[in-house]
Amino acid sequence: MVSDRQVTPDQSKPSIGSYDLIYALNAIATALQESIRSEENVYLIFQEQVVALGLRGGISEYNPQNHSLIFKTVAYTNPIQQVLSSFEKKLKISARGYSINIHQVDVYQKVILESKAVFVPDTSAVSAQVVPHSIRKVIKPLLRFLGQPPGIFTPIIYNGQVMGMLNIVGVNLTSADIPTMQAFANQIAVALENSRLVNQLQTANDALETAYQKTLEGWVKALELRDNETEGHTLRVANITVRLADFMGLPEEDQKYIRQGALLHDIGKMAIPDNILLKPASLTEAEWIVMKQHPITAYTWLKEIDYLGPAVDIPHFHHEHWDGSGYPEGLHDEEIPLWARIFTIVDVWDAMLSDRPYRKAISIQDTITYLKQETGKLFDPRVKDAFFDLLSEKPEVNEIHHHQG
Repeated sequence: MVSDRQVTPDQSKPSIGSYDLIYALNAIATALQESIRSEENVYLIFQEQVVALGLRGGISEYNPQNHSLIFKTVAYTNPIQQVLSSFEKKLKISARGYSINIHQVDVYQKVILESKAVFVPDTSAVSAQVVPHSIRKVIKPLLRFLGQPPGIFTPIIYNGQVMGMLNIVGVNLTSADIPTMQAFANQIAVALENSRLVNQLQTANDALETAYQKTLEGWVKALELRDNETEGHTLRVANITVRLADFMGLPEEDQKYIRQGALLHDIGKMAIPDNILLKPASLTEAEWIVMKQHPITAYTWLKEIDYLGPAVDIPHFHHEHWDGSGYPEGLHDEEIPLWARIFTIVDVWDAMLSDRPYRKAISIQDTITYLKQETGKLFDPRVKDAFFDLLSEKPEVNEIHHHQG
């Protein structure tokens, strides 16, 4: 049995620098709580801060199914890390991810099964037990290099369950540092659990986001099946609109809503009667009045859906004109939301380049000429310039039309 002692604070005087250690570990704990974005981030903070203290150690995860500890992270000062790395490469074994049955190491067994922190005056015996018999002769130089410093092995407990183990090794550690390490292990447990909760929430959010996106695409597909005029058009203009918005420097967080709005731009047409929507000839004045209701219908349907947020601006205002001659509100200039102004020129561009029931596709040159002529009337001059610059600098944008049309 490896020599070990579990000592209460009043049985031993604090080690030299113990108070500094408490303050330093408190600082680490604070950093841990601020790094819950991911489990990996918790491990990274642990590595950086433990090494900065001149200590070494690791965090292991306990698997009760096979009674094993898996080393999730290890922290070594640079000289030890260099020597360890050379042995890892030579033996094709990695300290991180290494798994060992707790019954192979006396201290590990005591820590996990009895949920007790253990102070070990000489950790060389623990290191020897961790190393597989088959490589002990080869690893002897590394064990000598690691030396015989004291260490503290502490269970990581959350909600009364042992989640894993914290081990910290340092020449100035004493049994009086056990309470400090227990508190540190508790902070690690909370940080890891928080990171996992954040990950679970993110996974659930991603699944919900995917479900919403599939719903939007389902709506779009339903419209495309009903209206051959728009077949393939919606996905193309959504892709190009996002590219143009990005090219113009709009924030990445806006681009999600821009894409949603572009996908749903014609959703209001679901309420248009077939005899108008599918009419191959020009619409009468009365029929145009009905057709022009589709942006308002879209707004009415979508405005209560919090998930879509400002994306509703595109379905609502994509038929507004820069000179105020558009519909449904007759907005002009910068009264028209920027996202709608960006979408409008892409929408017209794609529509003109596509075959429609009442006409064949128009050539690229004629389409460019038309966009120039209508700038300042239908289109925002600044958006038109940016769109032409995008076509010039990123000619593959036009390939979206050819590949998806």
